[in-house]
Amino acid sequence: MGLLDKVESSEKEVVKKEPVKAAKAAKAAKVAKAAPVKAKKEKKKKEKKPRPASLSDEFEIAPKLSRIISWWVNFTVNFSLIITAVFLNAYGGGAGNGGVAGTIVLIAAFAVWAFNSIFLPFNTGRNLGQFTSSTRNIRGDGSKPMFLHPLLANNIGLLSLIGFLLIFTQVGKISDGGTGPIVATSLGAIFMILWIVNWQFSRNSDLNQGLFDLMFGTYLVRYIPEEKATSGFRARLESMSQFGEKYAKRVEEKAKAREAKVAEKDSEDDKGEEEAEDNKED
Repeated sequence: MGLLDKVESSEKEVVKKEPVKAAKAAKAAKVAKAAPVKAKKEKKKKEKKPRPASLSDEFEIAPKLSRIISWWVNFTVNFSLIITAVFLNAYGGGAGNGGVAGTIVLIAAFAVWAFNSIFLPFNTGRNLGQFTSSTRNIRGDGSKPMFLHPLLANNIGLLSLIGFLLIFTQVGKISDGGTGPIVATSLGAIFMILWIVNWQFSRNSDLNQGLFDLMFGTYLVRYIPEEKATSGFRARLESMSQFGEKYAKRVEEKAKAREAKVAEKDSEDDKGEEEAEDNKED
């Protein structure tokens, strides 16, 4: 009899425990269903730009930051004095109104532009922006592109500015008659359209090749000198790369700090959600 009583009591305990376990399982399933599932943010992997088959393996396509540094340096060098000269001539300080300031600045602007856009590319194959960003334009086999390439590619912005000034000053004179204003306005429109076309080519190209880059088969690559100049004018130009490298390093450090901050915030959010779910289950 004692054995029978023990068996019956154990069966009753099992029967009592089964509904409790089922209730807990149902509750856990309900909580899991109700809790919003937070999808983990997937880090965007930087897509590698396709490497052109015509480019030798020893060269590396210049990154976006190097292109930005080169563009800003060239823009500042080529346009700062030109814009100043235009302003002086337009508002009373220029040669058109008897002043000498505009004439001096205009001559200086032309000299700086010629040095950066004609003299340097012809003698070194690079401009000040490329020296600062440690880049250069080459053909697929590593040779320097034809002289017409830097002459056109480096001055497309200047041509667009001239085109804007031609349209701005001549379009109102078309109604007066004569072919001069029509020719000047048309030429200005062509210069501005060329800039837009070049920008569209560069924007839609995987390698940021503009119109003239595609025409001459050139690429902007990282520049690594075989023998670094230690003295003379060339050494001073080469030393400009230090400024670009320091700036690029600062930008990279800031980007890494932002990424670390975002990752830390995501981990804190995940931890808070886990604690909230644990509290709900309890």
